[in-house]
Amino acid sequence: MYEPKILTEGFETEVRSKLSVKKSELSDQSIQSKGVAGLSESMVIKRVPAYSTITDESDLMFLEAAVQYYMSYLLCLTMANRLKHKVSTIEVSWERSKVDWQALAAEFLGLFEHALANIETVEVVVPDSALMALAKMERDE
Repeated sequence: MYEPKILTEGFETEVRSKLSVKKSELSDQSIQSKGVAGLSESMVIKRVPAYSTITDESDLMFLEAAVQYYMSYLLCLTMANRLKHKVSTIEVSWERSKVDWQALAAEFLGLFEHALANIETVEVVVPDSALMALAKMERDE
């Protein structure tokens, strides 16, 4: 399990809330994984190298929000495969409204950038536009 540097207790619930899913649909372990929490924190740390010196409460909130938005972005890329859209049995039948996970992923990427842009007490590295094009690449479902 990944040991967070920026994320605080309860971040798993926050991420699930952003994605509008239940714990049974997205486990704490999936959210806490190195490939999600670790990668997301690494992305933020690369953009905010002096993150550990931030003491301003608002900037700390934006810092953690940026990590959570990036986690949500990464998880969106896998959510279509994780969730059942339709369930039918003899006793029960239900259908979940479809979610455009690609569009939601793009929205989370925008919110990630917005959160970073609101950090004022330390320098935030602005990425090369070529890197941003790679980050926005669409993935086939």
